[in-house]
Amino acid sequence: MREHKYRAWDTVKKVMYSANELGADQETLSVDGRGFVNVSSTSTRLSQFHAHLLPLEYTGLKDKNGIEGYHADIAEGYGDWVIEWNEIEGCFYLKSLVGYDKLPIRKLKEMNIIGNIYENHELLEAK
Repeated sequence: MREHKYRAWDTVKKVMYSANELGADQETLSVDGRGFVNVSSTSTRLSQFHAHLLPLEYTGLKDKNGIEGYHADIAEGYGDWVIEWNEIEGCFYLKSLVGYDKLPIRKLKEMNIIGNIYENHELLEAK
């Protein structure tokens, strides 16, 4: 059984929040998975939905240096890859940045995570 956790890209502030930061701010993944909810301790009516926080799920795997792999991370090794989710098959995979090739997500253990598509545009532009 893999660990389920999320980090979030703030589409307004352009900042990445770790799973620990989301927890400290009492942000909970919304039921439909489209954002996060800050649940009020006094009344659910006071809870706030934050659609500007884009959920990025942990794959359950780490790269060869022990860095956790999340959806939208960029990894290098055997070329350059981005972690994506396959909705039809219900699994993560690695998609080539320079073609249509795919690798199974288990290959992440042999690679280095070098950034993500939100904070490291220069890695995408170089390809």
